[in-house]
Amino acid sequence: MSAPRPLTVVALTRTSSIGPSTRYRIEQYRALLAARGIEVETRPLFGPTWFSILEWRNPLARTLAKAGYSVARLGARVAQVLGARASDADLVLVEQQLFPYLPTFVEQMLWPRAKPTVLEFDDAIFLTFAHGRKLAALCARADLVIVGNRFLREFAARSARQVHVIPTTVDLARYDAALELQRARRATPDTGPLRVGWIGLRYNFGYLRELAAPLAGLSRAVELRVVSSGLPEVDPAWDGVRLVHRPWSAEGEAAELAQCDVGVMPLPDDPWTRGKCALKILQYMAAGVPVVASPVGVNADIVRHGENGLLAATPAGWSAAFEALAADPELRSRLGEAGRRTVEAEFSIEGGAEKVANAYRCATRPADPGRHTGSADRRASPPASP
Repeated sequence: MSAPRPLTVVALTRTSSIGPSTRYRIEQYRALLAARGIEVETRPLFGPTWFSILEWRNPLARTLAKAGYSVARLGARVAQVLGARASDADLVLVEQQLFPYLPTFVEQMLWPRAKPTVLEFDDAIFLTFAHGRKLAALCARADLVIVGNRFLREFAARSARQVHVIPTTVDLARYDAALELQRARRATPDTGPLRVGWIGLRYNFGYLRELAAPLAGLSRAVELRVVSSGLPEVDPAWDGVRLVHRPWSAEGEAAELAQCDVGVMPLPDDPWTRGKCALKILQYMAAGVPVVASPVGVNADIVRHGENGLLAATPAGWSAAFEALAADPELRSRLGEAGRRTVEAEFSIEGGAEKVANAYRCATRPADPGRHTGSADRRASPPASP
């Protein structure tokens, strides 16, 4: 008997694998999905050029370059959509939207409606200018919507037929060597400065500003290691803190995190940050690095204060967390190991791949004609999780 034909998916992604969302929510699952009989082909909208433009310091030049690049990519995206429509794919996945600057009616005209479709997003893009109605319309148009957390589900459920909450996950095998490096670092005499690590895109560096005073006031020497494409503009707020830039790469990010004593994810509490999916926290935990995070959105679901990390909501809270971790290597070890176990139990790539495979299969099943298509189908959705 011949093997059944695999389910084929054309993924119209927002970026190439250089983009964190595309890399962790779609690209990283391809091999595991193939083993489950699902083949995914990605067709990105924006590539490395887009991220290079975002790094430009001159605002006018950056805006003009973004506009020119976007116009060029619009033609490519139309061709990708037409190709997906004409293909023999079983399912079309759209990450966030087909094109970020198209009005709603044009996006709906382009939508590959002749095939089952999945809409995937892991940021609260519906809060940005002109995107609320558009994303609601796309949620209603898709056969199934995948979101990264419960806050995003609240929005999608108002108009989507089915909503699946699938948390971001990490491939623990990529962090095994980093975990051993972190353990070895903790086993050596604790004489150097406390290394506080942060990983992310450079234009999000502003989130770290609230840590400048707590870090500068530590009784122990400290350095803030920024794993990114670069450091931001000079800011007097950082005068009392040693900033160390470590270049980011997909191959080297885990090893860079292993050189840190603490990993941080500070966030203000607002609707945009409540839509974030805490990838940084999962990366730190996977490498065995103890975490301190703001108790905002998913952060407060993942980090259980004093058990697998620390939560800090005020400058005094951040100072207390840093002082405790700086003074107590055993605390750093205990929290780091507990964080690793949390990822193993709840946020492994294997578990995520199984949920994604289930969502893709659900999207290709015939719709129930008696189901109201204007609201979320909670019967088909897995239990909400962080």
